[in-house]
Amino acid sequence: MKGFPKILEDLVEKLAKLPGIGRRSAERLSFHILKMNPRDAKELANNIMDVGMRIKPCRLCNNFSTHDVCAICDSPKRDKEVICIVEEPEDILAIEKTAEYNGLYYCLLGSISPLEGMGPENLNIGKLLNRLGKGEIQEVIISTDPDNDGELTAQFLVEKISRYNVKIYRIGMGIPLGTQIEYIDSSTLSRALKERKAVT
Repeated sequence: MKGFPKILEDLVEKLAKLPGIGRRSAERLSFHILKMNPRDAKELANNIMDVGMRIKPCRLCNNFSTHDVCAICDSPKRDKEVICIVEEPEDILAIEKTAEYNGLYYCLLGSISPLEGMGPENLNIGKLLNRLGKGEIQEVIISTDPDNDGELTAQFLVEKISRYNVKIYRIGMGIPLGTQIEYIDSSTLSRALKERKAVT
């Protein structure tokens, strides 16, 4: 932005690195921040810092949490015999919005993606397999994205989980191919959960 202070240009560049935010959107956000009153701007900055410093992965499932164990894993109302495997914490939020699922989750924090150099060895499944080994989980629902990476990940998970005495399901495929879980509307996702299919 020729003619504008470097500090403003630095803000635009940092905002433009956020997912889904291009250069033009970053400029609009920067100008909006400039128009905020100082108290609101400070609260926004403090909130960003708090999120970065206080949010951490749940010790059991890798969901976002401010505590050692997230609210879902800690809830006595959840079905402790069913676990839904997702790629990212955002997917948990999407599934929770359906109000159709009451079990636990396990977040992989990624997927197998040959194009991005992510292989099976990069998947975070150690804690998951330990939990399955304890025999408390009776049913596993694999809810990875219905795209190439998600399908590769699902196949790998089926291979690993089949060694345990659990029922394995794949989320129903009424979901358009190539769609990410977090962007699917609640009614479609709800139907997909209801129509999950056994894979072993």
